[in-house]
Amino acid sequence: MRLFFALTVSILLSLTAKAAEPIPQLAPLAPFIGTWKTTSGSVDGSDKFEDVQKWEWAFSGKILKLTHSVNQGAYYGESLIGWDAQQQKIVYRYVNNAGFYTDGTITPIEDGIEVHEYVRGALAGPSETLSGYKIDDEGRIQAWSKFKTNDKWGEASTVTYERAPSAVVIFKDK
Repeated sequence: MRLFFALTVSILLSLTAKAAEPIPQLAPLAPFIGTWKTTSGSVDGSDKFEDVQKWEWAFSGKILKLTHSVNQGAYYGESLIGWDAQQQKIVYRYVNNAGFYTDGTITPIEDGIEVHEYVRGALAGPSETLSGYKIDDEGRIQAWSKFKTNDKWGEASTVTYERAPSAVVIFKDK
């Protein structure tokens, strides 16, 4: 019985490991896999800002699924990120509980990624976002973002994330 259990666990672990390997075009996103939580900064200027992000492979590494929640689920969303063979780009769609969505592209850079997205379906607020994510020497994500509103780019804000395997992304309805 123990041998059967050991073999079953071994097979499941090997299947999980195989499923966790991304396609080559998405490999630059591999360092971000895991669960992260903000330790400083804010995108909205508030003193109380907590963002939990979970980056994980889906569809045998052909898609990266990114879920996140801000302030215990007051705001939350999900991105599906994949390779567009026609455009030869990493593309994604982000949906959220605020009712708008974004379409964007991710460009790998030497030590991280840059993201450009277009806001869709919102009556007010930003029309575009630019952001960047880098993992620093201490293993933290250093992120920046800025928003385009009324055809003008605002100042960049910064946020730092640390790995937080026990943190939970919270999706709750308002």
